[in-house]
Amino acid sequence: MSTEGSGETPSTVPSLPGVPEQTYLFPKVKGHSRSISHGGTPMLAGNPAASRPPLKSAMRGHQRALSHGQIGEGPRAASGQGHSRTGSRTDFILPPGHRDAAPASAQPRISSVRGHHSRQASRSDSIYTLRRASVVAPWRRAVFWLMRRQQPAIDNRHLIVIPNHLVPDKTPPKDHPNGHRCNNKIRTTKYTLLSFLPKNLFEQFHRIANVYFIFIVLLNWVPAINAFGKEVAMLPVLFVLTVTAIKDLFEDRRRHMSDKRINNSFCRVYKKSMERYVRMKWKDVRVGDLVHLSNNEAVPADMVLLQSSNPLGICYLDTCNLDGETNLKQRIVAPGFKEKQLEFNPLKFKSTVEVERPSTKIYRFTGTISHPNGGRVPLNSDNLLLRDCTIKNTDYVEGIVVYAGHETKAMLNNGGPRYKCSKLERKMNTDVIWCVLVLLFLCCAGAVGCKVWFDNYYPYLNKFTPFIPYADKPTHEGLLIFWTYIIVLQVMIPVSLYVTIEMTKLLQVYHIHQDVEMYDSVTNTRTECRALNITEELGQINYLFSDKTGTLTENKMVFRRCTVGGVDYDHPPGPDAEPSAELPPIVTPITKVSPNRRMLQHLLDSNDAQHTQKVREFLLILAVCNTVVVSQPHVDSLSNSTTSDQFRSQKSSRANGTLRSNDKYARLTESRSTTPSPPPSTTSPLRIRLPKLPFGSRDDNSSEPSTSAEVQLARFEAESPDELALAEAALAYGYELRGWAPDEVELGVRGELTKLKVLRVQQFDSNRKCMSVAMRTPTGQVVVYVKGADSTVLGALAPMRAGSAEAAAYERTRALLSEYSRAGLRTLVMAKRAMQPALWEEWLAGHNRACEIGEGREKRIRESLARLESALSLVGATGVEDRLQEHVPRTVRALLDAGIVVWVLTGDKPETAINIAYSAALFSQSDRLLHLMSRDKEHAESTIKSYLEGGAEGGGRALVVDGRTLTYILDRRSGLVAPFLSLARRCSAVLCCRATPLQKAYIVKAVKEELGVTTLAIGDGANDVSMIQTADVGVGLSGQEGRQAVMASDFALSRFKFIERLLLVHGHWCYDRLARMILYFFLKNATFVFLIFWYQFFCGFSSSVMIDQLHLMAYNLMFTAVPPIVIGAYDRVAPAALLLERPGLYGAARRGLAYRAHSYWLVLAESLYISLVIFFVAAAAYWDTDVDIWAFGDCNMTACLVVMLTYVAIETRSWTVIQVVALCGSLGSFFALTLVYQAVCVFCFNLPSTFRVLQHALADPLYWLVVVLTTVAALAPRLACHAVRNSWRPGAVGRAVAARRRARSRLPYAAHYHTPTASAHVYRCAHTPLAQTHHTPTASAHVYRSTDEDGLQKSQSEVAAIT
Repeated sequence: MSTEGSGETPSTVPSLPGVPEQTYLFPKVKGHSRSISHGGTPMLAGNPAASRPPLKSAMRGHQRALSHGQIGEGPRAASGQGHSRTGSRTDFILPPGHRDAAPASAQPRISSVRGHHSRQASRSDSIYTLRRASVVAPWRRAVFWLMRRQQPAIDNRHLIVIPNHLVPDKTPPKDHPNGHRCNNKIRTTKYTLLSFLPKNLFEQFHRIANVYFIFIVLLNWVPAINAFGKEVAMLPVLFVLTVTAIKDLFEDRRRHMSDKRINNSFCRVYKKSMERYVRMKWKDVRVGDLVHLSNNEAVPADMVLLQSSNPLGICYLDTCNLDGETNLKQRIVAPGFKEKQLEFNPLKFKSTVEVERPSTKIYRFTGTISHPNGGRVPLNSDNLLLRDCTIKNTDYVEGIVVYAGHETKAMLNNGGPRYKCSKLERKMNTDVIWCVLVLLFLCCAGAVGCKVWFDNYYPYLNKFTPFIPYADKPTHEGLLIFWTYIIVLQVMIPVSLYVTIEMTKLLQVYHIHQDVEMYDSVTNTRTECRALNITEELGQINYLFSDKTGTLTENKMVFRRCTVGGVDYDHPPGPDAEPSAELPPIVTPITKVSPNRRMLQHLLDSNDAQHTQKVREFLLILAVCNTVVVSQPHVDSLSNSTTSDQFRSQKSSRANGTLRSNDKYARLTESRSTTPSPPPSTTSPLRIRLPKLPFGSRDDNSSEPSTSAEVQLARFEAESPDELALAEAALAYGYELRGWAPDEVELGVRGELTKLKVLRVQQFDSNRKCMSVAMRTPTGQVVVYVKGADSTVLGALAPMRAGSAEAAAYERTRALLSEYSRAGLRTLVMAKRAMQPALWEEWLAGHNRACEIGEGREKRIRESLARLESALSLVGATGVEDRLQEHVPRTVRALLDAGIVVWVLTGDKPETAINIAYSAALFSQSDRLLHLMSRDKEHAESTIKSYLEGGAEGGGRALVVDGRTLTYILDRRSGLVAPFLSLARRCSAVLCCRATPLQKAYIVKAVKEELGVTTLAIGDGANDVSMIQTADVGVGLSGQEGRQAVMASDFALSRFKFIERLLLVHGHWCYDRLARMILYFFLKNATFVFLIFWYQFFCGFSSSVMIDQLHLMAYNLMFTAVPPIVIGAYDRVAPAALLLERPGLYGAARRGLAYRAHSYWLVLAESLYISLVIFFVAAAAYWDTDVDIWAFGDCNMTACLVVMLTYVAIETRSWTVIQVVALCGSLGSFFALTLVYQAVCVFCFNLPSTFRVLQHALADPLYWLVVVLTTVAALAPRLACHAVRNSWRPGAVGRAVAARRRARSRLPYAAHYHTPTASAHVYRCAHTPLAQTHHTPTASAHVYRSTDEDGLQKSQSEVAAIT
């Protein structure tokens, strides 16, 4: 049996004793041995008894054996001195020492063996030496640089994969041809057990604050600058580093457990020693292994498909885990292997695979299979199974691993959480710099004060300086004191603030994730926070950019209208289609389409043959011009233990005629997990007996179980809902797609089974905006069917004679397309082109030339496809309804009332998009629409200028711009970006139609950079990824178009309506909480530092501290650590219901009122006042007494702590048990720690003794009087400010909360969309066609009130921000 082209060679070569058959040997030869050309089968050990002469490795000269890896039969040329090219395709002799020039695709490294050169891989690259040298280690590069030698050549383009069963099992990795490749064990963790400590510390020292505190610790170890205990001084930085390390450790441990679960998954790998597939863990799979997978099994590594249970060589793949697409994708076995499916035997597979280097491009792959006979066949992405994908609707597949582990495309595209810097955090970083400057000012002031103090005693420095036995010159002492103050006043720099913020944001993310109000019970999904550090950015959104299809709408298409030859056919809801009795359909439709009776008559009418033919062609285009896959119920032939061995033995007998090769399947069922495909989830009651299909993988004679395997459901799987709706519409008229093959399609046409020859399928792309299928008719003619956007297809029609029937049908179709668009339907146009076979062959040859690799390849392909999809004949058009999601009008109105500018960016026609905008309440009936649709730059510029000069003519304005005009506007050379944005700012909403994905991203970037605002982009499809990643905050919807948008987003939602609660509630809360927490942090730290600084005036600026050094360290770490977290995670400025009822309250967060540019200086001034009150009240109380320094310090410390905790109580808006426990626990921890420490430690940690100081202070009434008096005096101004502000100029949030408390029974702020009329409209929007909803006046009325519900006049800035 011939195996040419399939990569298989009969096993006829004997082996040496003790050596397995057909194994790699590594000969050590003298002279030249040329083996394994093209990466073919390796050299085999010869046996003297064989017909082949033995390899004479000892003789001098050259021998070229098996040049193309062939294992030939019959006599060979005798070997002698000089050159022998045995089996070479060339017949010339190479002289000794000759070196072939390396081909353009490779530069092999020639190495010498025992004084002679060994040549391997005559035309391809060296299998051993070159591939191991493809990655030069850094130390080797350094050696070559030092020795001034040229580095070895590296091939950066291709890799050679040798099947592992051709290599001995115990071959060392350094000698293995695939040994340099990555193994399949993945590790997504950042650390290992040994690297955790150094690597984590290295990452933490990237923060300037941590480096600063390390500097402080080291500075404190200098004897001349030592401020206080060295060990205690290390506590703050050790605490911060430890907490951060523990957090990182837990996060990394979670990733480690996930990696462990994945690495320990099982698959089946072929082992030559056992001649069968055995169970192996994923982490043990290597490049070059042959892997066997069953239905519903995940792919462990990137594999080239070699065999499928389907005789046509088809395999179906679910790529949801990789790219988010929920539809099935079709893969085909490598060329040349389709015809050998039944005879495929892993033992006889000896071909090598040449592949490109690993890349992140999921849908791009090139490679070549080199057969032992010298044949080379190309590979592309259709032949590649990617890691993490799932096998579907296929009994089993087999393939060879070409990428493993971290070289797989799934791992190369694996991105972790996104870390962005919010606007609030940038402001905070600026204020931290101000803290550093304030610290330096205080240190300089202390140093100057020290010098002035010493100057008073300098002439008598050694005799009369108080309390100083020995001192140097005043300048030198002042310099030392400066560095000492850096240590003493280090609390001014809030190093623990960064840790507190991280912990707070984690709690905020947890609460967002656990919010049951944003849980979708239909899809069983919750809100997902993928970016962990921009929660407060949700509260400052100024512009929201939204996709339309799948974001505002359901993206569940329903076939509503169509036109064929200018005749309109309506499809309202009605009875289901009657199934054909002759050929029952195998597919259960998801959406029910009621056939139009008039169209059914025209389909069967013989009076008007021309129109009938057009109707049939129209339905044929609906059925075949798509990428719909028929998802068949899976029946695993090996699931029945009584028939599996019989099935395998029959298969093996057909393959080899022997039972030996059946050993590879002997124990396969021991490890096989029978995983039949689950039945499709559909509510349709239509259950039809599934007939046997000709392309089924089961043997016709095999026994079938008499279970529900025969009575199951099949369904359509489509890449887009549009194609699904069109295919099911064709099914309603009896045109049923029953299955695809690489070169044919099977249809059921009105009860008859038909197979059509498919010549070419050109997928839809965003540039062409159409899809085409070329088929060969039974008469031999080639027909190209095209389906696409009207802007593309109508422009490619052949010229029509004026007044002809075709011209009339064309005009009527254009009018109907406009009508469909105004009704909110998505439109597509169908056309065809008939070609003679010679013309088709001519085009195909030209297209193949255009596809050749070279400069301008993409442009050549586009031009070639444009030539094919031209001179078309119009067939018809369709209108598909895409319903609005529930509560979209209410959500859009709430966003507009919140002052958020909403832009809708869509690729639909202007008419359809405008209708959606009215239905979604983006436009109101009173809005004046400004159309910006120009054909050149000059017209666009003049139109924008006229609109800007026109001004508002009463009512609001809404802007509509198309994609072509955006091309002129977004061109930086046009200078139209600024005028366009100026015009957009004067409009209440903007609608961009016919926008490409790249234009969406450019629009977001232009608004973000030119206007300096915070942007949010929300979408659900792959075309929205660029827009989502460009915006400050990206939100992805897990819709019908997959999860690409979710994987690229910062936050993931299941429905558009949840964006209202995410922004207006959680965004407002997160921003307000975090802003007040940061300001409180600055306040408590500055107050504490000022207390220490005031004492310096009474100690000669000697850097002495009256506060216990333990208190200095524990102030931030323990006593005031929990209250900031409680403020940042649990305080609520207003109830959630109130924030939803009155969206205008979002303006306070959006405009950043809680944290302004001057907020830091106000906090600094307040801390200055509080510190003055605390220190000097205590000083006045203890003046002229015998109080010691530590008792005075404990009094100051207690008063400061009580004031700071009382401050938190005053600023708390919503009290819960958490706040009470936090405040009481913080104060209790101070007294407990101090009493225990001062009672136990007399001399601890080399610190000054404060034995039983606090116990004596607590017994002194003066101590309590000072604490109470300072608390009242320090916080009285803040209480007074609150009283005045709440009485005279309360904020919007304060007025709303007060009004809610006074009158809970009043109508809510947003009553205009909670009225029964509005509610009914919302219901209609979700359950009726769009054309019947957008004319409702209450649906789109924007109510902007200049007064609140209490009749109080809103501020002018607030009204302007909302309107």
